[in-house]
Amino acid sequence: MTIDEIETFVSIARLGGFARAAEGLHRSQPAISRRVEMLEQHLGTPLFERVRTGVVLTEAGRRLAAMPGS
Repeated sequence: MTIDEIETFVSIARLGGFARAAEGLHRSQPAISRRVEMLEQHLGTPLFERVRTGVVLTEAGRRLAAMPGS
């Protein structure tokens, strides 16, 4: 788990979507998706559920977001 992956996760959670996080972090959307994929693989669970209007946190995503420092 890297700082970039955590920063990406927090940005997506706060902004509500991959595209908005990509814009905010000045990265491409595929780069954002790859970071999340790597973090989800590391943790062994999905963190976001993709919905028509953006994303919502899964239970695991909510637990990660609630951790101190997130």
